Amino acid sequence: MNFLNLTYLPFLLAAFAVLIVVVIYLEKRFFTLIHRYWFYKRSIFSWISTLLFFAGMGGLLLSLLDARGPEQRVKTPVPKQRTIILIDTSASMLAEDVKPNRLQKAALIAKHFARKAAGHQIAVVAFAEIQKPIVPFTNDLDLIDARLDSLKNLRNQYGSSALTVAVQESLQYFLEAGGDVQGNLLVFTDGEETSAGVKLKIPEGVHVAFVGVGTSQGGRIPLDDGRGFRFGYKKDRGQDVITKLNENFFKATISDIPSAKYWLANTYSLPSEEILEFFQGEQKKSEEKQDMVIRPVMMEWIVIPSILLLLLSWIFKSIRVFTLGIFLLLGPVHAEEEKVELTPETVKKMQQLQEGKLNQRQKVKLADELYRSGAKAEALELFDENLPKDRVSEDVPKEAYLNYGTALLQSGRVQEAFGVYDTLNQNLQSSSEDKELKEKMEKNSLAFFQKQKEQQKKQDKEKKDSEQNKNQQNQSGDQKDQGKSGQDNKQQQGQSGKDPKDEKGNEKKEDQKKDQNKNEGEEKKDEEKPKEDGEPQEGEPKPMPPKKLAPKLKQLMSDDRQLQMRMIEQGTRELNRKKLRNSKDW
Repeated sequence: MNFLNLTYLPFLLAAFAVLIVVVIYLEKRFFTLIHRYWFYKRSIFSWISTLLFFAGMGGLLLSLLDARGPEQRVKTPVPKQRTIILIDTSASMLAEDVKPNRLQKAALIAKHFARKAAGHQIAVVAFAEIQKPIVPFTNDLDLIDARLDSLKNLRNQYGSSALTVAVQESLQYFLEAGGDVQGNLLVFTDGEETSAGVKLKIPEGVHVAFVGVGTSQGGRIPLDDGRGFRFGYKKDRGQDVITKLNENFFKATISDIPSAKYWLANTYSLPSEEILEFFQGEQKKSEEKQDMVIRPVMMEWIVIPSILLLLLSWIFKSIRVFTLGIFLLLGPVHAEEEKVELTPETVKKMQQLQEGKLNQRQKVKLADELYRSGAKAEALELFDENLPKDRVSEDVPKEAYLNYGTALLQSGRVQEAFGVYDTLNQNLQSSSEDKELKEKMEKNSLAFFQKQKEQQKKQDKEKKDSEQNKNQQNQSGDQKDQGKSGQDNKQQQGQSGKDPKDEKGNEKKEDQKKDQNKNEGEEKKDEEKPKEDGEPQEGEPKPMPPKKLAPKLKQLMSDDRQLQMRMIEQGTRELNRKKLRNSKDW
């Protein structure tokens, strides 16, 4: 074992010497005071704790010199795999039926895949009417993450999908990067058909994986301005455009491709590992053996014993507290945390949900089971994706809508909750089961309003008590001021020899009333005066300052994202000027 950074050894020895001197001085002073006032001498455990502390800190400082083992010559396989990620940025990808929306979900899965795909050369292409490469072939994960983050705020609200052109032009990137047309294509889209149709010609050496992002229920396409404020939803001939995941598109497309497969991604699923296994199984790997000389890192041989020494130092220093803790652990009192327990059947259904094997009715039933088990947040997300709020589906039990509304009510989404309740109430009949559902809705609504009323009463009471305490303090201060002024008046009257009940008595009372009214007016002004923006309220904790990136790095990342968004949106605008009004633009 030797060290690569021996040039730092003198500085580390100096730091270690300073540490020893400071610790010994402070401990000597501390135990001198203990012996002087409490007559306790330093125990043997304390001496052992200090020695162990010095040994552990010395080992950690030594590990900074970068300990390495002897040189070794090994042969490592160098895989050659190239993968192009195509992301649909058309208007339909802005739909929010998958949280947070389809485009951001696609970017998240792409980033997850890039981190899992070790040894892959990855390129990223964004497409709508035209395709735009935003990352050339690289294994720089930071560059890939930064460029994928630039797609999150993209608002291509009038762009349609030209999947055929994007795929055919992306195949040329394999040739430009050198070699034959061989590699992997990973396409993220919602399957919305274009006016030109989809006709793909994929060579045998290219393996294609489609990821369908969206739900069969679909969603509206939001329209936001440049500042992120929503001003409406996309319309076609006066009606809201509802974009839905087209699973038949993927089935028909992969049937014409020699090596292809598709996955459906919802809010919960991240099929990155399955896609990677598909590529590895299909790809004909050409591996070259390369000789490499390595020096294995031996830092753990120093760091682990040093940490153990520091731990023993703490144990010896707190031996009495440690003994008390063991005694309490062996006692009969145990605190148990409340846990959400799921049945094996529910866990199995969750796995099937991640694999995309559940239909709408099965997803709703799973959400019902999660809600009863206590996993209300997960149940609410499933309800949001699979239950329409404006109508009651005949394929779904009505009790599911009751649970959906109750979950919305408990999460604070009151307006949506009562909207679901109202929709369910309109579809209830006179049967006993429907009457029971109606009674449960009324009980839930009554309980919610009672809780709101109690909270309001509590807030009013606290406000009233605070005002009373403030008035009492002000009154006590006024009484003290009046007492002082009365004593001064008596002294003046005694010196002049006049009776206190003279003609000036009325004037003194009027002056006191004026002073009291003046004090009350100043208090009201102080209460009505608004606090300056950014000033914390009384009793509230001061906000922590946000963590700051290096200013130059932050500026570079922001400029790169803005540039990518402008380049993608500019091509879409130019094509929209040439398109006919009757053509589909989502």
